[in-house]
This record gives sequence, structure tokens and C-alpha cells, in this order.
Amino acid sequence: MADDLIYNDTLGRLIRSGGWAQLSEGTPRLLRRALARGEQDGAAALAEFFLSEMQVVYDIYTQWFRDTRRYLLDKGMEPDALARCEREIRDKLSPYHAAISRDRAGTWTDIAGALASVCETARPATAKSADLDRAISLWRGLHDSEVDCLSALFSLVVAQHGEPSLREMYEGWVIGDWFAKRYQRFDVSKLPWETAQWLLIYLGFEGHHGHLSGIDRDGTIDFFEDDEKVTLSFAPCGSGGRSMQGEVRDGLPPLSEEPLNWPELQGAHDFTWNETGICGYCAHCCILHENLPIAAFGYPVRVTEPPKAPLTGDSRCSWTVYKNPRDIPDWAYTRVGRTKPPASAPLGSSGREEREAIMAGGSTP
Repeated sequence: MADDLIYNDTLGRLIRSGGWAQLSEGTPRLLRRALARGEQDGAAALAEFFLSEMQVVYDIYTQWFRDTRRYLLDKGMEPDALARCEREIRDKLSPYHAAISRDRAGTWTDIAGALASVCETARPATAKSADLDRAISLWRGLHDSEVDCLSALFSLVVAQHGEPSLREMYEGWVIGDWFAKRYQRFDVSKLPWETAQWLLIYLGFEGHHGHLSGIDRDGTIDFFEDDEKVTLSFAPCGSGGRSMQGEVRDGLPPLSEEPLNWPELQGAHDFTWNETGICGYCAHCCILHENLPIAAFGYPVRVTEPPKAPLTGDSRCSWTVYKNPRDIPDWAYTRVGRTKPPASAPLGSSGREEREAIMAGGSTP
């Protein structure tokens, strides 16, 4: 096992080792250093781990495509009409994304194959480095094309049913089950906050490794820590933020501009932090990090400050995890139309009924 990887009992699998400074680096950077030092076993373990970081995102998008289509069909769109719209989306994006014309599963097989070659002892270091470059290039091409196709589908949802339908789609079709299953580990009724907040930060880093976030698109992002909180910061993230600003290396304009014309949201909603100019993709972070956990647990799990149109040179996105959920500021609640629970109200799912009674001014059960 590489020194960069350790087994974590809570997650029941290998994770990256080190503190936040080490985790802020994308996994490709660690892999390149291991190859340069001739650390065959370490490079092989990191290559397998990097594939697992990517696979999380690949599997999420498999489900998101399925359930976004299901939402449109359930809301009355004819299958032929949806297929036609998806062809139009792919045609618009094909000049910028070669992956659009490739078989998705086949591309994933090629990515896995390139990383498997990094693990082959007999291959020279230069060939392994080239294999890593190919894997990253193939993954970035597939990942970015899927983000943009999803963003276009979310724009189609808005065009068909209005901006408020995005919340219905996310909560009822796309991420509601995911929250119910995966986000229970951030519930203080089920896990101590000390463990939960560590997981929120760690998994935030790991997710951005898989999305190839950051200016160099290798998963390397910024972070800041003080006595109260840890903040992950990126300009851009590899998904919604990248779509908003475009991708110069691909000649891709911002998705809201010609010739794509998939605009940011024009209204201010509780699922857009009551801000205008939020992209439809980014809205899921408000729902997943804040709307749903506040309702279920009494606190947001990651206080998110998203980029918003029009972008400037200072536009960034950040995710902040507080070391004590009681320290989360009032504004993090009010901006999504909620009220911070008083200190007398219990936090966590098991205290929901009592918390809501206290906040309503009634008697506790």
C-alpha cells in the first residue's frame, strides 16, 4: 500500500492520507511524483485510487442522466421529443467535446486501461507518464461533456416547467434518494459531529479530485482553516463553475452565451441562496448542502458561496464546514428562507419534532 493511502474505518475503504494541505493537491500530482521517484507500488496504488475517485463521479452522472430524463418524461414530455432535444444538445456541444461522439462506456474502459498501464512494472517511466496524461485527458473530455449535457438538460427542464421546477426535479428525482442514503452520516443523531465534519471536509476534497477542479484541472484546490471552520475554495470547480466561465483550452464559451444559449437562472429562489445569476447545475449544491440538511438535521452541512453571473476575475466558489454546528451564522439560514435553531433546540434528525415545536413557539412533545 502506498504511504499516500490509508484505510479508514468509517468509510470502510482506502482514503488519501495527510492533512488538509496534502489533500488540497489533486491525486495526479501525487501520482506524477511517485512515477518520478520510481515508486512502482506507490504509483500503482495511486493509479487505482485515482480511478476510484473518477468512478464516483462517473456513477453519479449515470444516475443523474437517467433521473433527469425520467423527470422530463414523468412530467409529460414525449420520448421522441426528448430524444430530439438531446440530439440537438449533442450537436451544439460536439465542436467543443470530442467525447460527445464516442461511446461512453468505451471511453471509460479506455480510461481504466490507460491507468492500468501505469501499474505495469515493465513499462518505462516516460510511457507511464504518457499513459497518465492520456487517462486524464480522456476523463476530462468525458466529464466535461457530461457536465455540459446535464446543464443543457437542466435548462430544458426550466424551459419546459419554469425555474421552480428545478427544486422539484432535484429533490424528487435526482438527489433526494442520494441525500436520504448518503448524507445520514452527517447527522449528529447518528454520528458525532467531530467525525461528521471531518468526513464533510475529506469527501469535499476527494470529490473535487474526481471532478478535476481547480485552475490546472488536476483536482488541486485551495483551502483555509481557522479555529472555527475549514473552507475549500476553487476557481473554478470542475462542473458548474467551469460551465459558467467556459473552457479556453476547448474553445468552449460560457454555456449562457452564443451559440449555446443555456442561461443562468434569472430569479432568486430559496434553492439559489435567494441570489440571481446562479446556474442550474450549481443549484443542487444549495439543495444538497443546505435546504435538505437544515430541514432534516437543523443545520447546513456545507455553507456554500457559489459563483454568480456576471462573473468577474474574483469569482470563486467555496464550501465551508464549521467545527461546531452551533457556530454556523444566522445568515447561512436566512438566505435560504430558514431560521437558525435556538441553543435550546436539539440538533439532528432525532430532535426534529422537538426542534420544530420550540421554533414554532409551542410546547415540546
